[in-house]
Amino acid sequence: MKKIEKSFFIRTFHINGLLILISLVLLLVRVSFILIESLLQKETIPFLTEYTGIMTKVLGLISNTLDGMILISVATLLILVVPELVLRIVHDSLANWIYSIWVSFRLRKFLMRQADHEGEGIFKLQQHNKAIRKSIIDIKEKKITYFVKLPNDVQAQKLLLESKEILREEISSLFPKFTFSNFDRYKHWLRIEGTKIR
Repeated sequence: MKKIEKSFFIRTFHINGLLILISLVLLLVRVSFILIESLLQKETIPFLTEYTGIMTKVLGLISNTLDGMILISVATLLILVVPELVLRIVHDSLANWIYSIWVSFRLRKFLMRQADHEGEGIFKLQQHNKAIRKSIIDIKEKKITYFVKLPNDVQAQKLLLESKEILREEISSLFPKFTFSNFDRYKHWLRIEGTKIR
């Protein structure tokens, strides 16, 4: 069984999303600490002055820690994103990078399953949708690669495997200038590749 190679974009996509989420949460917490600090500094009641002084110091220490964590998460994000952007600018197109992100989310939305009249099990749907949220497409000038993770549950996996041809048609309709292979499987991943028609 031939190992499926993943591009740098595919390998770092979920990590980048997690780092963006962490940075935003930390930034939100940091803004709330700034507001609390400004309120404490405006406190003029004499018997609360000592308390506000202690709280300001504690908040200052926490704020410094938050600043460090924000800096680390943003720096890590830049370390992962900048090489990809440089490679895209030099060898491909920055528009393809943005389009890869947009189409990945569009295909995820397309594949998400809701409970239907046939009474599909909630657990099966949750497992299916969890796997779909890990799917990703890498669009380049002459090559397109789409990966989708197979769920661990047999029934949820069956749901996904049944929709392979529909998914292939959807991807083909999005990229009419490409010809697509059949899905390849490696362990818990399915892959389809598109090559530009010359």
